[in-house]
Amino acid sequence: MLGESAIEVLSRLDASLVGVVVPTNRTGPDVERVKDAARRSGVAVLAQPGRTRLERFLEHLKALSPDIIVVWSYSMILPLEIIKLPRLGCINLHGGILPEYRGGHVMQWAIINGETETGVTLHYIDESIDTGPIIAKSEFPIGVDDDGVSVQKKLGESGVALLSEWWQKIIEQTAPKLLQDDAVAHYYRLLTPDDGLIDWRWTSVEICNRVRALVSPRPGAFTFLGANKVTVHRAKHCKKTMTGIAVAAPGIVQRVSEDGLLVVTGDGAVNITEFEINDGVVASSKEFSGFEIKPGSLFTNAPVV
Repeated sequence: MLGESAIEVLSRLDASLVGVVVPTNRTGPDVERVKDAARRSGVAVLAQPGRTRLERFLEHLKALSPDIIVVWSYSMILPLEIIKLPRLGCINLHGGILPEYRGGHVMQWAIINGETETGVTLHYIDESIDTGPIIAKSEFPIGVDDDGVSVQKKLGESGVALLSEWWQKIIEQTAPKLLQDDAVAHYYRLLTPDDGLIDWRWTSVEICNRVRALVSPRPGAFTFLGANKVTVHRAKHCKKTMTGIAVAAPGIVQRVSEDGLLVVTGDGAVNITEFEINDGVVASSKEFSGFEIKPGSLFTNAPVV
């Protein structure tokens, strides 16, 4: 749990907190802000242990004697010893709707899949991944202009509100424990940088969803122009296409203008309005001509030397 959401939770649960665990596999301003906020509140700060170094961490955790453990955006599966430690159990703020979206990076997968809504699920943790009894859910729409950044912000706000709403009932042990329906469950794997590769045979909507889901700080959706890697930051599905677009090969640039690059897809076209070549300068639509991209240029799924 990082960023504004983490700071907000720390402030709301300040009187109840005895410790905060921060990641060791992630660094940056968000991590440091959480550490600073915890220390200002007099809360112990523990570092996420390596998978083979649990024993000492568990000793520190036991010394804090927590009644409950709250997990949010924690990248390791909790060992059974930790799950059984707090008398009120461990709860997780999951960044997706359960049981349909179990696993990792489910917010991005929801956008990739073209979902029109997603949300946060508050649930108890058991030994499996995202399978514990559900306390409550908070759902919200994914707009056509939403991307990974804006949806992440909504997730943070919804998660803070959901935890605040149910916190007292969790402490009083009167919160619901609704069993999940495994028949509708689906596990999603963690995304890798290679998942950003655009297949121009996809539909225009599928390509735009991939671009939206993988905006920075994710590595991004990408393609190749000759030997150059092109990372697409912004693209829109075109409602109108140029004459002859249906017979052009997917990946061919149909038009270059101040409005963007019109590129053929499996069912029509997308308009790329912002991109980056070889992890260099980000180009807006008005700067396309400087990169010698012209009608007939072909985007491919591998470098062409």
